[in-house]
Amino acid sequence: MEEHDNQKIRILVADDDDFILRLYQQVLGNIIYQSKIDSEIDPPGARLSGGDKSNISNYQQKSSYELTVCRQSKEAVEAFHDGNTEGSPYAVAFLDVRMPPGPDGIWAAEKIRSLSPDAQIVIVTGYSDIDPATIAKRVPPTNRLLYIQKPFHPHEIRQFASTLAAKWHAERKLSQINRKLELTIQQRTAVLQEAYDNLKLQAIYDPLTSLLNRGAVLSIFKKELSRMKRTDKPLSIIMADIDKFKSVNDMFGHPAGDAVLKETAERMQNCLRPYDSVGRYGGEEFIVIIPGCDKIGAKTVAERIRISICHKKFKGPENEIAVTMSLGITTTEANKNISTNDLIAEADKALYRAKSAGRNMVKAAVPGG
Repeated sequence: MEEHDNQKIRILVADDDDFILRLYQQVLGNIIYQSKIDSEIDPPGARLSGGDKSNISNYQQKSSYELTVCRQSKEAVEAFHDGNTEGSPYAVAFLDVRMPPGPDGIWAAEKIRSLSPDAQIVIVTGYSDIDPATIAKRVPPTNRLLYIQKPFHPHEIRQFASTLAAKWHAERKLSQINRKLELTIQQRTAVLQEAYDNLKLQAIYDPLTSLLNRGAVLSIFKKELSRMKRTDKPLSIIMADIDKFKSVNDMFGHPAGDAVLKETAERMQNCLRPYDSVGRYGGEEFIVIIPGCDKIGAKTVAERIRISICHKKFKGPENEIAVTMSLGITTTEANKNISTNDLIAEADKALYRAKSAGRNMVKAAVPGG
């Protein structure tokens, strides 16, 4: 909740002495909430010595505070609770230590601190047996806990109230600024993260087909080949090319060609296992990495892909388009010292043989060429 500079800062006083409550009232402002106070009490004195009761009109001024007075600790705690609930918290609490017959002011300070961690609490006492160190342990932090010894002068109350209210208000403002700053940082970080993620996607995926791009799929290929050599498991690859793709663009236009590429990518992915990889190698050519798959298994996968492409026409922007695909496969054994370039070259040769043999078929690499 934002603070408004023209709002009065709320101060609470808890003391069982009506005379002292009257003094607080005259020094800090009008009473807003209070226990019943005896109206026949003599006007309070300038200093609470018990005998000096000279007029204190010199200390009265237009109040910038909203003052609440209570006779008992429980009333003070309830007032703090209500203030927080209503969205108008108290800034400062002046608490007498002993307020019989109820709990003492230290108890109230503990409860108030749990309700309002940022409240400024002033312990007011005329007793010499009060140990500030013990109170500080019960009501931390020490930078929001102060003491006034009775008897006190009205100037002390006004000075404490002014300084602590200003400190509380400044801390609230700073907290609001920090929250806004954190929110701004979070929003900008989210924007930067989104931009980073987009760049990362662009660096890995082909923007048209959403398949891995050439660099990304070749990186996976190298890792799989290295793992194959460590585990003695086979590795197969498929090089696939859409037959006569140029004629699709020429006859139906490039938007139709793009639609065919996108749907081809989807159909190919549907034919693969989750740990297989497919990428756009370039133009209308694709590469499939099939770890742990021998020659027979690779041919089965390639046939499944071929049939998925040719069995159903593709939907272009205006026409249905019949498309076929040629595929070349190669498989390496774990003990064979071969590179990714060698395997791609073998699969490419097999793909060329499929094209030369009439297209829309699968050919496997043969030894020596």
